[in-house]
Amino acid sequence: MGKSRKVESGALAGQGMILDTLIGQEKIWKRLVTAYENDHITGAYLFHGPSGVGKEGIAIRFAGLVNCKAGGSALCGECSSCTKFNRLQHPNMTLIVPLPKDRDIKKNDPPAKALKDDTITALAELIAAKADDPYTKIRLPRSNTILINSIREVREKIYLKAMETGRKMVLIFDADLLMTGDGSSANALLKILEEPPPETSFILITDFPERLVETIGSRCQQVFFPPVQTELVTKHLQESLATPAEEAKLIAHLAQGNVRMAKHLAKQDLEEVQNQLLSLVKWLTKPSENNWRSFTQHAASTYRTNPQVLNFHFQLLSYWFRDAQFIQKMNGEAHIILEGMEYSLRKFVKHFPIGDFAAIVKELETCSSSLSRNYNLNLVITNLLFDIQENLHGTAG
Repeated sequence: MGKSRKVESGALAGQGMILDTLIGQEKIWKRLVTAYENDHITGAYLFHGPSGVGKEGIAIRFAGLVNCKAGGSALCGECSSCTKFNRLQHPNMTLIVPLPKDRDIKKNDPPAKALKDDTITALAELIAAKADDPYTKIRLPRSNTILINSIREVREKIYLKAMETGRKMVLIFDADLLMTGDGSSANALLKILEEPPPETSFILITDFPERLVETIGSRCQQVFFPPVQTELVTKHLQESLATPAEEAKLIAHLAQGNVRMAKHLAKQDLEEVQNQLLSLVKWLTKPSENNWRSFTQHAASTYRTNPQVLNFHFQLLSYWFRDAQFIQKMNGEAHIILEGMEYSLRKFVKHFPIGDFAAIVKELETCSSSLSRNYNLNLVITNLLFDIQENLHGTAG
């Protein structure tokens, strides 16, 4: 305690991939650096805010800062510690992510024992991708819970003598999934947070802080991450992905501060994305056996192979019905998200003049939330289809 470190303003300086490619969030970073400078690092943080805004990347960067051997208030990017953090392979950092349970395991087994070989390979590839791009989501298919074995393993690890000097940092991605199942993972973590070991910090990261039990949230210093400014996203797409200026501006507007979504869109053909959205809207809103079967099959197959893409599709659908609501209420000028689709939107609104589009947006959010918590997919989708019909025709009770 009592050490003094000179803060370098700007703060997001650094070298390497994971430590150097974050967009915005300068105020939050400066706040964290100041805490480090004054030796006010707490034992537990809760990073929360919208998806794709850099929460996980900032957490990794902060873990790197407090372990940088240069000892200053900016990562040197050159020491052995920074090199390991750039590869996400530093012994003082533990990443806990949701995992599928491919096979039954015993109480004291490491969580990796629950995974098949191909799942372990896929996880390693995602971690490598995360090292290259901090906005990559480490989320395997069927990974809807944080295994209690992951918490038990880290409990043993944090009480062992550190392999390197510095501070042990435990980062828990999608921390709200501690609460799935019987909540045993959350209870196990709570016991650690009640009496954390010295020189150890936990950073819980989630888009849904309200799902965490209050006793965990109250033991964490909470840090809210806002959406990234549209201008910064536009600039990043132009400079990092060579996206043409007008297209970058449109994508950044569509992403609504979600850098992950913006980067995904920049790699797609926007016309194909729009056509796919129109197909999804048709399947949802025109009741027929074929349409509903098509939507259910699409949701099921996408959910199995890449749940993040399904989340993206639900977000696009939310934009569609949100824009439909604006057009319906404004009767003229309307600030819409889906620029370039206004003609189709106005035609849609004319076809459903009494549709409760705001209610449909809420139904889509509920559906997406339920799927992230491992609810039965067929039941969730079936309820969504019927609820949308009721809200389109003004028959919802």
